[in-house]
Amino acid sequence: MKRLMIIPLLWLTALCAVNPTHAMLCSAFIPGGGQIYNHAYVKASVVIGLQSYLIGTALYHDSKMEDYKSKASSSNDLYLTQHYRQRADEQKDKRTSDIWWIGITAALSVLDAYVDAHLADFESQKTKLRLRFEDETIALQFTF
Repeated sequence: MKRLMIIPLLWLTALCAVNPTHAMLCSAFIPGGGQIYNHAYVKASVVIGLQSYLIGTALYHDSKMEDYKSKASSSNDLYLTQHYRQRADEQKDKRTSDIWWIGITAALSVLDAYVDAHLADFESQKTKLRLRFEDETIALQFTF
């Protein structure tokens, strides 16, 4: 079973090695996938941990919302029914907030993977770029 899970990950890693767009797509489909491609393992672990936490809290709030809804429908007391409905609405709002944060962190992860892949060779390219001050002008010189 473990081999069956490793094979698609290796295939996906080989696919990601082509260009920054593929790194971005890997990050979009697998949390932290683009960061792993860019060898930013600390970032990948943060993204995976944060996404896992947010998904877990969203599932927790969803289950609590369903519990309160079932309690509200089974209660005969008007006060308790209203109380359970309010609690269900609170849990629904928390779940919605978690879903928004999942989307925001996923979008930032995709953007980070894309930018980081473009900047992968920045250190080697930095030596070709020079800022020159001549007389009263500033020039940017790029050596090919």
